[in-house]
Amino acid sequence: MSTNYAAPTLSKMAAQSSCTLTLQLSTLPDVLIVQVPDSSDFPANWSVYPILGGDPEEPEWIGEEVDTGTWDDAEDEMEKLTGIELQIPKEALRPYLNRVVELRYKFCDESSMEPFSEVLRLRIET
Repeated sequence: MSTNYAAPTLSKMAAQSSCTLTLQLSTLPDVLIVQVPDSSDFPANWSVYPILGGDPEEPEWIGEEVDTGTWDDAEDEMEKLTGIELQIPKEALRPYLNRVVELRYKFCDESSMEPFSEVLRLRIET
């Protein structure tokens, strides 16, 4: 499913103008933090998770789901979260050593829709 969701960004990493971001596996923390850009294009009742691999419909690796919203008792409705962060364990990147892997985030909701983001390419080096 084609989307217009912005590519993920990496926490504490400078934005790069190139299409591929190089990561040194030896200098990474145990968990890589992936940020989902804030957007009004997804609702508060979805979940989102990171994926690795060239085919977003059949990813090679799937991370843990995080809710895009939280219940607000005062308003009696879902409130969308901002600054959503997803986690990728360093060990999940090891199989891609000396290769380029595609990183995206993917949504899921109560229907069968599973839209995904644009790609961020990561070159994994030692």
